[in-house]
Amino acid sequence: MPIRLYTSQVLPREGFVHGFPERDGGVSTGARASLNLGKRWGDDEANVVENRRRLAEHAGYDPAQLQATKHVHGTVVWRVGEPEVPECDGLVTDQPGPVLGAFAADCIPILFADPKARVIGAAHAGWRGTVGGVARNVIERMRELGSDPRDIRVALGPSIGACCFEVGPEVVAQFREAFGDVAGMVVRGPHKDHIDLRVASRAVLERAGVRPEHIDDRPPCTRCEADRFFSYRRDGREGGVHMAFIAMSQPA
Repeated sequence: MPIRLYTSQVLPREGFVHGFPERDGGVSTGARASLNLGKRWGDDEANVVENRRRLAEHAGYDPAQLQATKHVHGTVVWRVGEPEVPECDGLVTDQPGPVLGAFAADCIPILFADPKARVIGAAHAGWRGTVGGVARNVIERMRELGSDPRDIRVALGPSIGACCFEVGPEVVAQFREAFGDVAGMVVRGPHKDHIDLRVASRAVLERAGVRPEHIDDRPPCTRCEADRFFSYRRDGREGGVHMAFIAMSQPA
């Protein structure tokens, strides 16, 4: 099967490349079949290296330029070129060349692009990162590089939907404390409440100054679509990991 990329119409195309890879087109096997891009959960490293090479070739970027999140459910945002930090869930750069990658397997991979100031960002946002404001922190670091939040375009990638994200009352309480009573954020379920991470992420972004029309927040649900996406809730650590990416080319 060929590699398939889910892409967003909100993100700019001229001078930018981005994608949210689906699960086909790689060499991994079992529940990780086939384009597993993460090394942490036990896949053969050679498989992951080959999968990343295939993705880079398909998308047209240099795999040696990849800079990726640490996937630790935090809120630290690292600017490419600064001294490296031991962990980060967000990345930003104003330089052409670096490829920013955000790992996820139900959490939200978020890609950011400012076509005016030519600044990009990427983030891994699980529920803890969403509550903590990792997306807000990416916006703030992009502002340091000259971005106006009103010019930033943001795409939320395939992630667990409200249909499948059942949580305990302690998690609901943290979301209500962080965001207040946002319409649609807490959804009644048959047993427990569900959280819509996309609604909460939109609240974070709009409060940070991003225009509503510049936010793409209706991606597919990873847990529902097993033929297209990996899902930690569905497969646990036996499953695979996705890696969204974004990069800029040299201006013409």
